[in-house]
Amino acid sequence: MKAVKKNFRPVVKLKGLRAERMVTQFDIANVLGVSTATYNRKENGVGRFDANEIAVLVSYFNVKFEDIFLA
Repeated sequence: MKAVKKNFRPVVKLKGLRAERMVTQFDIANVLGVSTATYNRKENGVGRFDANEIAVLVSYFNVKFEDIFLA
């Protein structure tokens, strides 16, 4: 149960940021250089973002790390 709770906030934050900016998972996957399926798993908490991907997401969305990945 802890893993679901731990991953819940990034999922909500990333989906919300994408919705605000009207970008798709396909768009973000291309920015990260991964497949849409890989990005989907990571956004939904099944996979993990590596340090480089986190840096790209923070830069792309122009937010702080804490705004996406911390409770």
